[in-house]
Amino acid sequence: MAMLMKDKTVLVTGTASGIGRETALVCAREGAVRIACLDVSRDANEATSEELRGMGVEVLALEVDVGDVDQIRSAFGRVAESWGRLDASCHIGGYSWRGETLDVTVEQWDQVLNVNLRGTFFCCQEALRIMYPQGSGSIVNTSADAAHFPIYGFALQAAGKGGLVNMTRTLALEAAPRGVRVNAVSPGIVRTQKAGAVRPAEPMPRRENAPPADAVTRLAEMTAIGRYMTMSEVADTYVFLCSDRSKGINGDLLFVNGGGYPGLDY
Repeated sequence: MAMLMKDKTVLVTGTASGIGRETALVCAREGAVRIACLDVSRDANEATSEELRGMGVEVLALEVDVGDVDQIRSAFGRVAESWGRLDASCHIGGYSWRGETLDVTVEQWDQVLNVNLRGTFFCCQEALRIMYPQGSGSIVNTSADAAHFPIYGFALQAAGKGGLVNMTRTLALEAAPRGVRVNAVSPGIVRTQKAGAVRPAEPMPRRENAPPADAVTRLAEMTAIGRYMTMSEVADTYVFLCSDRSKGINGDLLFVNGGGYPGLDY
């Protein structure tokens, strides 16, 4: 069987670490010939890019804060100028902040929503500018289980990632007549280099109904398969949605969470 991404040109955000890095590597293993790596962490992103070059891939390593629309537009402009096309655009980079609603500041709201929702929207916009004229392409956005399951301390995450799902479905409706698909992936509990959500500088106040300190580990154990997801399991899903093998899937959300959380006591 042919490789999923043979001769494809791909853009991935969040490639310095974790799922974004793994997705770029899987794209390369599956035959992608050009990959644009976008991340705010320059050195780690360059390390990923060098690994990809060692696999024979032509790489654009771009230092980009996806909360900054001007930087997004500049990066996609580089892709269009350098390669003239874009077959797949995976928007994975983002922020996760865990804390109670009373502890969320305006600055934290802006940081998380600017990247997770606003930044993803404008990544999609710029991807569509390249894909519409060529009449083809696949965009894959990133939701989170906190948008679909009530998980203590993740109201801020739920706001951005929940909005992203409906945005994805609407963009899919717009883009379909022009040959472009738009989908989203919702990763479950995954062990990555970032080791979980960004937390407040000060410990969260202990409320009456606060969760135990090991809540995230216990949540992973409550999945139907009883463990964390691996990065490769999640990355494989992104790459499948990017590929022509999934061309009947549009406006959909794929959960990679081991079957959900049947053991979770809400």
